[in-house]
Amino acid sequence: MISLEVGSFAHDGAAPALTDVSLSVQPGEHVVVTGASGSGKTTLVRLLAGLTGLDAGATLLGSITLGDQRLRFDGSPQDPRIDAARWSAQVAYVAQGAWGQLSMMSSTVGEEVAFGLANRGVPGAQLRSRVEEVAAVLGLTPLLHRDPRRLSGGQLQRTLIAAAVVQRPRVLVLDEPFQGLDDDAVREVAAALEVLRGEGTGVVVSAPLLPLDAPRSARVLALAGGRPVFDGPLVDARSAGLGRYGIGTVGEPPGAAAVEDPTSAGTGAGPVLVELRNVSFSYPDERGARPVSGLRGVDLEVRPGEIVALRGPNGSGKSTLLQHLDGLLRAGGGSVTVDGTLIGRQPTGSFAGTVGYLFQDTDQQLFERTVLREVAYGPRVTGARRAEAERRAAAALAEVGLRAVGEVHPYELGFVQRRLVALASLIATGPRLWVLDEPTAGLDAPARGTMAALLAAHARAGGAVVLATHDAAFAEVVAHRSLWLDDGRIVREGR
Repeated sequence: MISLEVGSFAHDGAAPALTDVSLSVQPGEHVVVTGASGSGKTTLVRLLAGLTGLDAGATLLGSITLGDQRLRFDGSPQDPRIDAARWSAQVAYVAQGAWGQLSMMSSTVGEEVAFGLANRGVPGAQLRSRVEEVAAVLGLTPLLHRDPRRLSGGQLQRTLIAAAVVQRPRVLVLDEPFQGLDDDAVREVAAALEVLRGEGTGVVVSAPLLPLDAPRSARVLALAGGRPVFDGPLVDARSAGLGRYGIGTVGEPPGAAAVEDPTSAGTGAGPVLVELRNVSFSYPDERGARPVSGLRGVDLEVRPGEIVALRGPNGSGKSTLLQHLDGLLRAGGGSVTVDGTLIGRQPTGSFAGTVGYLFQDTDQQLFERTVLREVAYGPRVTGARRAEAERRAAAALAEVGLRAVGEVHPYELGFVQRRLVALASLIATGPRLWVLDEPTAGLDAPARGTMAALLAAHARAGGAVVLATHDAAFAEVVAHRSLWLDDGRIVREGR
């Protein structure tokens, strides 16, 4: 159905990102492409999606075959250019980074899901039927009339997957599709993929960790340094020693020896660093008729030395709660106090020295021309002179393992490195309270260990962390306590 033969592929002027890679996907087959950060997995799935980058100076030696069409590439100016519209009619693609994929032309989730089909002229009645069918399978029916820009990260991810699934493509390519999804959503997406496979669609999923929810018949192509290191059944991949390439399995705890048992840490002492009292908040719906989601009577205290995990399904209020901690959102009722200061009408930036925020989609935070300038921005805003800001930035980059990339543009880095750049920006600014939204989403096994060690070190030094996560194994190792939210309320507390 689709196959890829790559002798080598290199981005403009760079070392090869892929070398001697072959992949063929048959109708109804499920293939997992896995590897640590920088392994080449995103480059590979982008090639399957027809995104060769040749117009931007990339060089491909090899061929791509889709059905009976074979395109050969020899690195010359005469290499074929793929017609994106024609290719996407057969190969649907969902990339990393949900926010960047919104059409920005749809006022509702239903319109967003239907966008591609509508552009292809599918009749209205058929269009509505297919959208409703896919929405039911993916648990999106209650959201069809919502503004997609007001969804939680997990809800938005499901919307984008639905927009790809509804097209019933010959090949479906998903780059890290389970980022930010709760367990129920993961199962719903996996079920939808099984329906497509039963209809003959080939499914390719890129992921940094070996999955638990893939079918037993799934095949794994593992990459390291742009080269294949394993190609075979998923059941064999789990015992193939892929950990030596930085490839772990979903559900494994972070492998960080520096993380101590949370129950042994000296938490709970000292004055309250952050306090929420009976906080309520509502989003007006798109027509202003009634509130949507939000918080309902939330009470919370966090003290120095604590790591608190917020857990619960997509749309339960986790991100909404986090955004109250630095003033991105203001309580409709109740009060929020951070480090003794009642959050009222102060500008959001006035809390930057006390509260550091890591967004679920950290690419929203990156805007400078070099990594060093990016990381130094926070210290400069909070009053440090340039030399001091750059010293703190360099130290923070060393702490996250990115000492060597200070002069690189952030968007020349891979996904995991960009996420660590955003974390380094937070570290360099020096806030006592770290607020992290899905900090392990998309991270490979080594980066999960690095993240765990950094959070533990911050807590030991007297800081505090509040994080929202669906990564149960990470929370159980790192957090001193977890709070479960549902429908905007804290419904349970425990380990």
